Amino acid sequence: MTDSIDWPELRTLYDTPVPDLSTCHFFYLHIDERDTSVTFGFETQQLPPHPKPEWAEKAYNTLCFWIEFTDVADLQLRGIQAEVERSVQITSGDTPGSLHVSVRSSTRSIAFTAAASRVSHTRVYLQGPV
Repeated sequence: MTDSIDWPELRTLYDTPVPDLSTCHFFYLHIDERDTSVTFGFETQQLPPHPKPEWAEKAYNTLCFWIEFTDVADLQLRGIQAEVERSVQITSGDTPGSLHVSVRSSTRSIAFTAAASRVSHTRVYLQGPV
């Protein structure tokens, strides 16, 4: 669930809330203990109805985006690889603006709290044969 999360970078691309993160390919996880941040990378073929102008000349069928969570605490990690079948939950935390984040599958999980989140980067590309 991410309906209440406001990521302006994605909001300008989509009329509706961001794609359901549980259906996106979760391909990247970076834990930075120095900055106490966690970054997730997602891919989706649910293309935005309002693409960036610089994408107009490109052939693409996949949107890739990274979400950075900052001031991470209470990090719990079990397993390493992300599985296809998994649930991504991002909900409001106990203090204003904070978040509870979890990605869970039958055998692996990551969960933590974060003070904030932002979409740090987006790009499009052509995946597979033309």
